[in-house]
Amino acid sequence: MNAHILLSRTFTFEAAHSLNLKDGADTGYKRLHGHSFTATLTAKGPKVEIDDWLLDFGRFDPVIEKLKEKLDHGYLNELEGLPSPTLENICAYIYKLAAPDLPGLHSIELARKTCGQSCKLIVE
Repeated sequence: MNAHILLSRTFTFEAAHSLNLKDGADTGYKRLHGHSFTATLTAKGPKVEIDDWLLDFGRFDPVIEKLKEKLDHGYLNELEGLPSPTLENICAYIYKLAAPDLPGLHSIELARKTCGQSCKLIVE
């Protein structure tokens, strides 16, 4: 069987940002505002035997703690390496921080559920 396993962990954080984008129709983006974010980290690997696992879920914990230290209750515009804190760029930023410590990191999904918005970065 040619199959893959996807394991995911989700966490939340609160953060503020402002956006000054040339194509932004809503000038409210430029004002300082905040969101409740839900982030999902997903690791991918080949299907393993039934008596083994792809990855211990505990491997996610230190990665999530490191991410929350950077992101939670922060001002995203001040983070080095995050030039414009759009959903797309925050996904890429999270991936860059998490990938070295999470084997098989396959995707980052970031949602602002109260706004009905989400973005998913998938690494092939």
